[in-house]
Amino acid sequence: MAKQSLLWKITPPNGGQASYLFGTMHVRDLRAFGWLDLAQRHLVDCEVFATEFDFAETDSEALSVALELPEEKDLQQWLSPRTWKNLDRYARKKFGSNAESFRNQHPMTVSTALSMAFLLEESAHSLDETLWQYARSLGKRTTGVETFADQLETLRQIPFELHLKSLTWLLKNYGRHKTRLHKMMKRYADGDIQALYQSAKKDAKGMRKVLLYRRNVLMAKRFAEIAQQESLFCAVGAGHLAGGKGMLRLLKKTGFRVQEVMK
Repeated sequence: MAKQSLLWKITPPNGGQASYLFGTMHVRDLRAFGWLDLAQRHLVDCEVFATEFDFAETDSEALSVALELPEEKDLQQWLSPRTWKNLDRYARKKFGSNAESFRNQHPMTVSTALSMAFLLEESAHSLDETLWQYARSLGKRTTGVETFADQLETLRQIPFELHLKSLTWLLKNYGRHKTRLHKMMKRYADGDIQALYQSAKKDAKGMRKVLLYRRNVLMAKRFAEIAQQESLFCAVGAGHLAGGKGMLRLLKKTGFRVQEVMK
């Protein structure tokens, strides 16, 4: 199986209409948009469009509850003085503010903001949101291979201490993290889903079952259910495609024919 494509044609075991599985990213950096035209050309021919969860399901209130800091402490109380000082330094450098602007935010929210600060925001919407908007403009039915509630449950299963550890590492290794992100963008542009899977597996260390493997099983099962009935274009994070427990392998094991689609 070739590993240099982000777009895969998936044909049901009994033949019939082809569906497509596309590896995407939740970024607005145009370096990630090199596969967009190819994805849109095949999306047009499909009846249903799915992202990990349907963006129409977004529940901001439920997300806010899930991201509340525990024990009524603020973030400074959870971080060491040195880590808080590092946060203040990077907040000033990247956002023109200070650590106070992050005081009541969840460590995952802070980690995401700091990571995204390395990337450009050249598009009005992230890549997966751009595809979702395009599908809606074509009148396609949209759905998710997970639900928003599924994603919140995944978030709840990650120990808070692990979020703190991740943020602390990022603030201690900001330069290394920047290098990792730019390497990931290059791998994505190249369609190297095997390398992207390895990166996702490394990032999920200690939580691979929760963040990758269980979700892959759920999303592949939902993909198969829809694709047996209707032609589906599905866009999920590129780290979910490859690997022995990735969506492509899972779909192949259930009898689907899996073919890479090249630019």
